[in-house]
Amino acid sequence: MKFKTIVITKKKLTGFAAVLAAAGVLAGTAAYFKARGAEVLPVFNADKPNYEEILDEGLSNGGEFNIKSFITKLLGFDPREPETILKEFSPVMDDSTAAEYPQDTAQAAEVTAEPAENTEVEEPVSPENTSESISDPPLPMPEQIRTSTGLSVNNASSYSVDVDRMCAENLTFSNTAGEPLVLIVHTHTTECYDGDQMAGETERTTDDTKNVIEIGNVIQSVLEENGIGCVHDITYHDYPSYQGSYTRALSTIQSNLGQYPSIKIVLDVHRDAFIYEDGTKLKVDRAGCDPPASQVMLVAGTDSMGLSHDNWRENLKFAAKIQNAAQIMYPGLMRPINLRTERFNMHMTPGSLIMEVGSNGNTLAEAKEGAREAARAVAAAVLSG
Repeated sequence: MKFKTIVITKKKLTGFAAVLAAAGVLAGTAAYFKARGAEVLPVFNADKPNYEEILDEGLSNGGEFNIKSFITKLLGFDPREPETILKEFSPVMDDSTAAEYPQDTAQAAEVTAEPAENTEVEEPVSPENTSESISDPPLPMPEQIRTSTGLSVNNASSYSVDVDRMCAENLTFSNTAGEPLVLIVHTHTTECYDGDQMAGETERTTDDTKNVIEIGNVIQSVLEENGIGCVHDITYHDYPSYQGSYTRALSTIQSNLGQYPSIKIVLDVHRDAFIYEDGTKLKVDRAGCDPPASQVMLVAGTDSMGLSHDNWRENLKFAAKIQNAAQIMYPGLMRPINLRTERFNMHMTPGSLIMEVGSNGNTLAEAKEGAREAARAVAAAVLSG
């Protein structure tokens, strides 16, 4: 889901002033990215170089930071010990879209706090069976999915949660033949995979055969193969303007819910990203599988930031069931569930989740295989109730 990472060493950073300096550097390079055309998209809005634009609203990947002060919470990083300054540009502070989408004015309050210290990119677990990508295992029985021990959660919220107990509970929705149950959307529609070396540093493209729309196509196909009705909305929300992506995505979700009231699940499909200090990019793989598959991370929001979100426990319950089903069928596929303080539009249905398929170091082929496997876990969770 991350859009852009700029690495700055600790020695080069001297307090908060460096943030503004970095913003100025990015503004000055906007013309360069613009000149590269639609295939590689601009990374900064030079016309609105306000401070809020450079805050990171995004998702955890490595847990590199600690929240040490109010300023740290506001900025999303510790200015005294940063590994990165600008990881993404905030889509929740877009004044230009507030009047157009008044229903989401509260979304502007979602300033990012970094995830809890226990957030780590875990090494993939080698599966016992390396051939399941060629010959899929049967979908787990409902009692298997409802029996879990030690599901892993990186909890950035203030809530204490027992996902193993949640996994044993029934979902509040079920599949109905002939009616769509699932909506697939993409808040950051142009995210793609730099492991193919086809998009440069920006890792964004308007080629729908290479960005996360293609990942959504895979998920839709698998769900429909399992008798689950699915709507895939391929509306662009991050192009031509990246800012306001979540506001525009909410409008898309509301429109689809109005048209298809049977929808209870909204999967916002993204691609994660992280760049280390040596310039290498995060690559998350399920070890030992053939064909190679990227790992997948489920993100659930909460009402910790004060925004109304009555569905967050139901969302988390659904994530727990998917996580458990995936562990049964494809060990090592899933990264820990990421429980956040933000809500990320997940307040709309009891089955709303962000699905991070792969990262910017993965290839599209790896991401498509990871998406296919994760989609089968979603189907198993839905059909087991």
